[in-house]
Formats: sequence, C-alpha cells, structure tokens
Amino acid sequence: MSPANHDRDRDRTIPPGIKDHKRRSITNKNTGETVTWSTYGYETDGKEAAAVLVCKPGGGPPLHYHTTYAERFEALDGAGIGVLLGKDLHSLDTLRLKPGEAADIPVGTIHRFFNDGDTDVTFKGFVRPAHAGFERSLYILFGLNNDGLADPETGMPRSLLHTALIGEMSDMKFPGFRGGLMNHVGGLLAAYARWTGVEEELLKKYWD
Repeated sequence: MSPANHDRDRDRTIPPGIKDHKRRSITNKNTGETVTWSTYGYETDGKEAAAVLVCKPGGGPPLHYHTTYAERFEALDGAGIGVLLGKDLHSLDTLRLKPGEAADIPVGTIHRFFNDGDTDVTFKGFVRPAHAGFERSLYILFGLNNDGLADPETGMPRSLLHTALIGEMSDMKFPGFRGGLMNHVGGLLAAYARWTGVEEELLKKYWD
C-alpha cells in the first residue's frame, strides 16, 4: 500500500460504514441497543445524519441537551417511543410517539427518549446539522461496552476520562446546577484525555 493510500484509509472524515458497509450497524452488547446509519453527515455535506435505532425496555439516555444541533425522533414500530422534553427542568412534557408520529428537539432543549414498555421499540433519529463528534462518540461508547470497559447495568464507561471525552465529543450537556458542575469538570477531563492521547487511542480502536 502506498503512503497516499494509507493516509486515505486513515481519513477520519470518512465514517467506518462508508469504508465497510457492515459497520453501518453497531450494537451495544450490554444495553442491547442497535444503531443503523441511514445517512452519515459525510453523505449530506453536513446537513443531517440519520439512523434507525432499536431501544430495549428500560433503555434511553439521561436528561441532556445539545448546544450545536437539533434532533428529530420518528417512531417506526412497536409500542412507540417516549420523549421527555422542555426548556428547563421545571417545564418538562412527556410525549408518547406512536408509529408514524414524530417530535422535534430544538437546539438547547432538555430531553431524553425512553422505552418504559416491555418490548423493543424502533425509531428513526435525525441530527441537524450533522455532528461528526456525535457519530464518533457512539462508535466509541458501543465499543467500550462490547469490550467490557463499561458498566453492564448502565452502559456508562468505567473510566471517567472515557465518559468525559464521549460527553464532550458528542456535545452532550446535562441540565441544572449539578449538571453544570458535571459539564465543567467533564470539559476539563476531556481536555486532559485529548492531551494525554486517550482520544487518539479510542479513535484508532473504534472509529478508524
């Protein structure tokens, strides 16, 4: 392989699923969640990314918000997906999306999706505009889970550096006073993780 071809293969702007179609779908062995990319941001010139997600009973992330992109959730099958959202912690509304229904999550809106039923639910998620860090963070998070480097109950990485880096990389912020402290400390830890080469190691192992 020539140096030029080698550099092209390592180009991180090209997502794994474009290089290898089998890698368009990733599964978290601990949580049972599956994400299958319909379109990466790379394929839409950064306008949006979209994926089909399978959420297991009891699944879903904690309350959070994003500062750089909006999201949209469209229920596809099963009993539908629950969505909690609001401008602040005191004005949260619960939506229950049946197949064919959707919810838009503007930038800065506190939210989470969840499955409080007893069967899997499938929905489609959109990120607008696309966010490369978000895409990379999912590959890293699922990879850490599959390698036994995350709590099997919560799916969160065992390493605080890994957790902080994933949060920073995906622009995942937590609301409230305690959340603000977590965001601040997480930003410092993420910077340290990048400085010490932890981010590079994770990208080489799970994204490249």
